[in-house]
Amino acid sequence: MDKIDTQVLPVPPNLIASLRSGFDAVANQFAIIAIPIAVDLLLWLGPHIQVNTLTNKILKSLVSASELSSIQTRDLLTNTTEVLRAAAEQYNLLSLFRTIPVGIPSLMAARLPIEIPNGAPIFIDVTNFLGAVGLAIILIIFGLFFGCLYYIFIGQIALHGKINLNKLILNWSWSSIQVVSLALALLILFVVVSIPSSCAISVLTLFGLQLGQFAIFIYFGIILWLAFPLLFAAHGIFVHHINALAAVQRSMIMTRMTLPTTSLFIFSVLVISEGLDILWRIPAENSWLTLIGVGGHAFVSSALLAASFIYYRDADHWTQETIKVLKSKQELLSKSS
Repeated sequence: MDKIDTQVLPVPPNLIASLRSGFDAVANQFAIIAIPIAVDLLLWLGPHIQVNTLTNKILKSLVSASELSSIQTRDLLTNTTEVLRAAAEQYNLLSLFRTIPVGIPSLMAARLPIEIPNGAPIFIDVTNFLGAVGLAIILIIFGLFFGCLYYIFIGQIALHGKINLNKLILNWSWSSIQVVSLALALLILFVVVSIPSSCAISVLTLFGLQLGQFAIFIYFGIILWLAFPLLFAAHGIFVHHINALAAVQRSMIMTRMTLPTTSLFIFSVLVISEGLDILWRIPAENSWLTLIGVGGHAFVSSALLAASFIYYRDADHWTQETIKVLKSKQELLSKSS
């Protein structure tokens, strides 16, 4: 029994230390923020690729088809089409370059500006459906590909304090394949959950708008419940160089065993990120002061990502060591009995 008592659990990960180390790592390698800054400048000052005409054609056909529907359904569809038309006028197809679960952080991908200082950007309207779909797929693939490069950079400066170009070149292509596999798996999971959920929401909406809103609330709750254990799946690919499936399994085990601390870490990251984004969006999109917001967002986002790598390393190490200790205790208890 003395051997069992002397086996103690390792020290759990420290939330504050992870955040502080993440900001210190990016501050020491400040040039890394040039990558998200370049993406934001492209989305802000570069050409704006739109699908405005194509969207209006699709919405017009939907409105025509709704004439045979009930008055309540037709009114709901009309209101929805108005919102979609307004969104299409502002949407920039290049924002798809900001991909998930791995991608380069961008302030402009969420803001979608349509004005620039001293003039207006170049607007390119893609009217061909297949051309728009093909361009979207290309942008997503390139977004994942360069997102992997950015993640490798951040992982190296967060965990090792420097960038190793040789390891970067060796790991880039393999990591990109694993990230694409992970993204496809998450997309399939999202579709599998969303298709029956959307049908159920549509049916419930017919019985009342409040009931439909409640169904939407339940739907997003299910999505969050499924997504939370997978938040660190991509980190395992870059930290441990394991395949996507192993990274998912490792992330699920880690988040389950460190649920209170991991929840607090994710909450802290969201509060810092979203809170400061309000500050970065204060300058008008046609003002050069927006450059301050672009730079601030690039630094904070990179630092928070670096902190997530540090937290994942420490939390995963604690998880694996805890599993070993618990298994060792079980073996000793079985022997002693």
